[in-house]
Amino acid sequence: MTTTPSSLQPIETVEIQNAIDIAAPIEIAFEAMLDELGPDAQMEDGTAMPFKLEAWPGGRWYRDLGRNSGHLWGHVQVIKPPTLLEICGPLMMSYPAMNHLQYRFAA
Repeated sequence: MTTTPSSLQPIETVEIQNAIDIAAPIEIAFEAMLDELGPDAQMEDGTAMPFKLEAWPGGRWYRDLGRNSGHLWGHVQVIKPPTLLEICGPLMMSYPAMNHLQYRFAA
């Protein structure tokens, strides 16, 4: 069986961007972002949902539920403190998917 271009499924992409101003030095803002993605993470209602973020290339971003259980959200692809963090992986999806999350800081 051969596959022709007309029978291929299209690749669907969604891009979401958000820019905010933070009244703090760039180093402090970057560290606060790491905390928010890690031990200080919360659900929308304010309930704690702590994650682990290993802040080095190849480091994991995951939710540790204890007793060797949890959820892998992604891996650190690029980290250049205090200006850039990129994470790639399934994020919150439980099926085959690739996502890319980028935090970019400028003074």
